[in-house]
Amino acid sequence: IAYRTHQSQSRLIDLSVPKKMIIITNSSCSNYFQNYIDWQTTRNISTGLYLTSDIYSSYPGVDNPEKIRNFIIDAYQTWSSTSTPLEYVILGGDDEIIPDRGCFCAVGETIDLRIPTDIYYSNLDGNWNADGDQIWGEINDQVDYLPEVHIGRFPAETAIEFGNMTRKIQYYVNNDTYSNNLAIMFGENLNNNPLTWGGDYKDDVATHIPDDYILTTMYQRDGTFSSLGVWNALNDGANVMNHMGHSNETSLLGQGIGSVEQLQNTEYGFLYTQGCYPAAFDQRTSGDGESIGEHMVTTSGGLFSFIGNTRYGWYMPGSINGPSQFYDRQFFIGLYEANQPNLGKALTYSRLQNVNAAMNNDVMRWCYYEMVLFGDPTIEVKYPDPTLPFLTLEGYSISDIDGDGDGSFNPGEILRIYPIIKNSPEAGTAYNISVTLENLPQGIILLDGPQIISQLLPGASCDPSFYFRIQLPQDITYGTYYLKILLDSSHPITGLSTGIRKFDLSFEITMVDGHFPWDCQFHTKSAPMVYDINDDGTLDILYLNIFGDAYYINNNGEQFGGFTSSPQQDIMRSSALGDLTGDGIPEIVYSSRTGKINAVTLDGTPVFSYDTGKQLIFTPVIATLSHSGTDKVIAHSLNGYVYAVDSNGSLLPGFPVNLGSSIVTEIAAADINQDGLMEIIIGCQNGTLHILNSSGEELPGFPVNIGENINGSPTVLDNNNIVFGTNNHMILISPSGEILVNKPIIAAMASGPVVANISGDSALEIIFVTINGMLYAVDQNGNDINGFPLNVEDNFTVPPLIVNLDEDIQPEILLTSYQNSLYAYNNNGTRLPGYPFITSFNGCTPGTVCDLDNNDLLKFVSGYSTGVVVMNLRSPETPIKPWITYRGALNRQGSSACTGYVANSDPYIIPPVNRLEQNYPNPFRQNTTISYETKKEGKVSLSIYNLRGQLIRTLQDEYIPGGKHSIVWDGKDSMGRTVAEGIYLCRLKTAETTLTRRML
Repeated sequence: IAYRTHQSQSRLIDLSVPKKMIIITNSSCSNYFQNYIDWQTTRNISTGLYLTSDIYSSYPGVDNPEKIRNFIIDAYQTWSSTSTPLEYVILGGDDEIIPDRGCFCAVGETIDLRIPTDIYYSNLDGNWNADGDQIWGEINDQVDYLPEVHIGRFPAETAIEFGNMTRKIQYYVNNDTYSNNLAIMFGENLNNNPLTWGGDYKDDVATHIPDDYILTTMYQRDGTFSSLGVWNALNDGANVMNHMGHSNETSLLGQGIGSVEQLQNTEYGFLYTQGCYPAAFDQRTSGDGESIGEHMVTTSGGLFSFIGNTRYGWYMPGSINGPSQFYDRQFFIGLYEANQPNLGKALTYSRLQNVNAAMNNDVMRWCYYEMVLFGDPTIEVKYPDPTLPFLTLEGYSISDIDGDGDGSFNPGEILRIYPIIKNSPEAGTAYNISVTLENLPQGIILLDGPQIISQLLPGASCDPSFYFRIQLPQDITYGTYYLKILLDSSHPITGLSTGIRKFDLSFEITMVDGHFPWDCQFHTKSAPMVYDINDDGTLDILYLNIFGDAYYINNNGEQFGGFTSSPQQDIMRSSALGDLTGDGIPEIVYSSRTGKINAVTLDGTPVFSYDTGKQLIFTPVIATLSHSGTDKVIAHSLNGYVYAVDSNGSLLPGFPVNLGSSIVTEIAAADINQDGLMEIIIGCQNGTLHILNSSGEELPGFPVNIGENINGSPTVLDNNNIVFGTNNHMILISPSGEILVNKPIIAAMASGPVVANISGDSALEIIFVTINGMLYAVDQNGNDINGFPLNVEDNFTVPPLIVNLDEDIQPEILLTSYQNSLYAYNNNGTRLPGYPFITSFNGCTPGTVCDLDNNDLLKFVSGYSTGVVVMNLRSPETPIKPWITYRGALNRQGSSACTGYVANSDPYIIPPVNRLEQNYPNPFRQNTTISYETKKEGKVSLSIYNLRGQLIRTLQDEYIPGGKHSIVWDGKDSMGRTVAEGIYLCRLKTAETTLTRRML
């Protein structure tokens, strides 16, 4: 073609001003390019925008692709003799906007009539359809193999997609960031027989990538390739990426279109792949879903450019000299060894180096046709910058040292996050490193702003004492939480950002104490007993396994003693604790399926072992059955025998008693007839309720026949009424045997009922949960308390506990499911904030609520199938704890009397007589006022503690008169230092009680 005498073919399209690059798009998309054209002009890339509607009406052609090509030929010829010849073309849209030209190629029996071939628009000689059969690209169709211009395509359709492409390209060009220095080679398995690895292909290409790059390989061959690992690498951002592996139009690099659309990276690079079909942008192949290569450049994250195949890529089994490899190799040679740094020029270079093979070899021609650039052909690939740092988060630790320090993260705590930040030894020095946290879950407060590290030399890590603090809200729900840590630094020359790297952090907010669970791998059915076993002033835990072996565990989850049982036992329920010998030291009592009733001292020394010859599968009871001054042991067999044994292992007169029916519940003991000795209350499977005196005789009015199987253990109220359950009823009986209430219930009780005053009136209520999760709270007339019953929607085997868990004056109901999940409810049936706490510790035993750490904070101690779990309830201990362990007390008597709890007659006064108000303001910044009231003169101590129980400052420690008082705390410790933001405990101590409030 003679270019120097060429005249423009169109009067509608003005070609009077030469442009180095042209963009072709339709009228609907033209506005999307204006800012991009202005930006290119600032880079000395003069750019013209031309519309398909003008081209179609101005240029000849058998179809629209030929008209577009004829326009490009016209522009190229018109400007060829000027100082600004046309060098680059961007096809501005997907094939619905800029149609593809499909070309013919056949490799053996693999034939494609329409391989999308964008070089039809760049290789401008010949008409590619010399025989006129409308099948372009045949070997005799005068195909031009020598490009006149360098071409790329923006395969976008919407404003968002075009905006994403232009934004990412501009960011790549305008910023010098850490990702400039990163290169990644991806290699998958290609063939098993013979074994062929994509990693071998990539190792060959990598020899042409400069050593100054920080090169990472992710190869299936080496076990370093995974879908998640690739996604993370893409999401972190890298400059140069090269891939060899199988793919299709919807899958590449182990990613699908969905995972590509989830990429959130803010550093962008380009990817060259030899895979099959990832760039099949034609509608006839990828449809409305579009190809995965298109998504990689049009999504908000991902890549700024993509080079891939519109049809099959070609490899060679057992060799690295597959046809596509020749183009891949030459592309990188062009970039780094032949001074062709532009993506378009490097791709052209690759084709030219293989042009002879393409003209003479079908498979090489196929590869020549199908390669496409999604992106701007003018963009130069960045070379490594040795002054740039490369910051990584090597790891992190999280501490609750500012909380209770147990290693378990609980609502309300302050956490310290210690990131380990390292600068790569292959990178430059990092200056002014900014470390920030983002994506904090709702309610979590960052107590420290962005932290600055002045400098990190290559290979250096930050000071291990470097940390952030976050404040967890008191009402945060339990579970795993995620946030991000952001690392940035200043370029040593420009002072600009070197690029933000984002890393995920996570932590679990849990009730489980950090020192637990404790596990011995031996099963238990027995409730752990909480008692100061070693008499050191702190509570311990006794775990008894099914064989009768005891383990003593301190509040740090450490075993410090115990004993073994010989011979081996078979314990099916809980043990009891009480003083049998009168020495002031309790003994441990348990009954066994072997028929034995055993009592041992705390060090395991036998006190007695009585053999009943019957199966004992329930909890023994320790009770006062005589005036001897020592308590006795009561146990019962499955087949209906009741035993009472003294500390010598001798039966009491009148025992055993054969009740003539199986017993499938626990028993209770209480002074029913007010004679100073306790009676034994037993419910039988034949529906009879028995009350035996200390001589084994029935009380007058008993037994009472209910007519239903009694399977809910009897419990005695403060007025000696007795409540128990059947399969479908709650029964309340008077001390004389009168049936007071026969209330239908939905299912059998879980173990049995408990009793407490939860409504604030003068009478105890009855609280129980059914095995299928229906929670009842009933008054002694059989009426449901407002808000009950309610469906907890879980399964239960143990009864509730009753304890004050919030700052009001009424106790709450605490439930433990079969898998040790905790539920808590107010006295109106509303769920307590922060609950439920769901766990999967299978095989729940009854639990205990206590101040295990002696820090005035409640914990819940429970057993699971092979160990002990402790939950941080995060509630201050108050005197309001009417039912806090199984059967009311460690003696397992199952009565309100055994709990030792006596409610105040005035429900609006917290017993005994003192009140600590909530500080105001709360939260506070500079100071806060603490008000309290004492009912009589005496010594008062008012102190501030942190959540670890450490004393921060004593505000008052003196004798004061009764009445109302207030004091101002200025937020400083005893040394005059302002304390860190967070939660603190204000503790008022008098001779009668200790009261605690939380302050923020």
